Amino acid sequence: MKITTKNKEFLDYLISQKTALREDYKNNPLGVQSFYEALKGCSFEALKKIFPAPRAVVEQENFDAVSEIISTQSIENLAAVSMSLFRRENMEKTDYGLFKKDMQLLQALFFFLLKDICGEQYKQLFEATQTQGFWYTAEKQSELLNKLCSGLNFYRSNPFSKTDFTAFTGNHFEANESILRLFANFMSKSSEGIPKEKIINEINFVREQQKTILQIYPNTRKKDYSDSSAQKEIDQKLANLEKLKHLDFGFEDSGFTQVFFEGDKKLESYFTRKIICRFFVESEMEWKKGEPATKNQGRKLKIVARKDDRFTNKSALDHKFLYPERNMITHISENFAVYNLFGKEYTEAQMRYWEQLVLYLLYDAKEYLTGLMSQVSEQDKQVCKKLLTILNHYFSKIIKAINPELNDEQKLIRDLWNEIFDEKGLITLHSKELEKTNVFSVLSESEITHLCRFISFLCCTGNETQDFMEKNKFAIIVYLIYLTFELTKLD
Repeated sequence: MKITTKNKEFLDYLISQKTALREDYKNNPLGVQSFYEALKGCSFEALKKIFPAPRAVVEQENFDAVSEIISTQSIENLAAVSMSLFRRENMEKTDYGLFKKDMQLLQALFFFLLKDICGEQYKQLFEATQTQGFWYTAEKQSELLNKLCSGLNFYRSNPFSKTDFTAFTGNHFEANESILRLFANFMSKSSEGIPKEKIINEINFVREQQKTILQIYPNTRKKDYSDSSAQKEIDQKLANLEKLKHLDFGFEDSGFTQVFFEGDKKLESYFTRKIICRFFVESEMEWKKGEPATKNQGRKLKIVARKDDRFTNKSALDHKFLYPERNMITHISENFAVYNLFGKEYTEAQMRYWEQLVLYLLYDAKEYLTGLMSQVSEQDKQVCKKLLTILNHYFSKIIKAINPELNDEQKLIRDLWNEIFDEKGLITLHSKELEKTNVFSVLSESEITHLCRFISFLCCTGNETQDFMEKNKFAIIVYLIYLTFELTKLD
């Protein structure tokens, strides 16, 4: 609902309803539910009018301004809209006493948002909670959310701790920012439930929270660190990364299914495996050589930080990450591991590093499929064998470019792998040999296209029998609520 003169009367009505209800919400669940239903269809901007904050926060103004400018249809109005949004006097404000009462009412309304999200399947659970009383409290709602999680394949039991809205302070975003966005994104008037676009909106916001509140990359551009300030910067970002990994524990999709050889009725088969869903790729990230380091450049001290790209690419073999998944929907982009290998521009100086990454992913995929064979059904085991056959074909063709004798048909494929990798899975090739493995030199254009699609398939992308977000919608929504609140507590 956009705020216009036409619907201002309705907005004023909602504000008056809120004012009356917040004094007696505890004993009036039907009134709270009725008010919740009336809020459906309200935009985030309208909700901010109904539940104004006591102060304006710079980051919130910037974030909102960008969203509003993008949604503005008239190019002539862009400058005016931008200027008005950055004027603090145009921000709706309230005093702290009324704000606390608004937060208490939002906590009560949140019970009905959860009830709405969960639908008929959990109707009895919510009715029982309402009958027991204290349904409007943070403790009861956290208890309720943990019961919902017990029916999902979350990798942590009871992940929700007490989430008291009145305890939110807000240093980067206003204290009610995350709550209002949850309402704007997850309230639905449609019988079909929450559309994927709204889930993506929440994914965008969670990413914005993380980038602002829990930064994990050290500032590598600054060149005038002292020894102590550089170490402080590194230590802080390492601590933030560990905190992020702890928060983003993930959940399981035990029936992730793809079609192998799709379109060929003689070869077509279904491949089902267990994968993990997390939000941030960085939750499966390691720094190369353990952690960022400092480097002297003349008299200037700089932080040098490089991710372990092999480790990150390897994680794509059994993971879906919600933010990259969002990118694939909104930008029609490739799987991030495939992009790292075939889409990213590498300089001449980086070529050896890239050639290693390609070989490492082939090796890690071989190890993954070999290990998977002991965990899957007989049918999926046969598909694993077919996948390994294709993998071995490409590997042997690339290795043949180094030394044709290595590709002797009499030599076992296992021996070929052992010629290139040691027992720790590290490449043993010298740089002159390594540069001969460049796939763009060894393979034809059609083979590279097929190899990209093949790796994409291995990395949980492509030929999926079900839309991942639609299939796991409920688990994703609950997980996003969890992440939203945990990051808000850190603000």
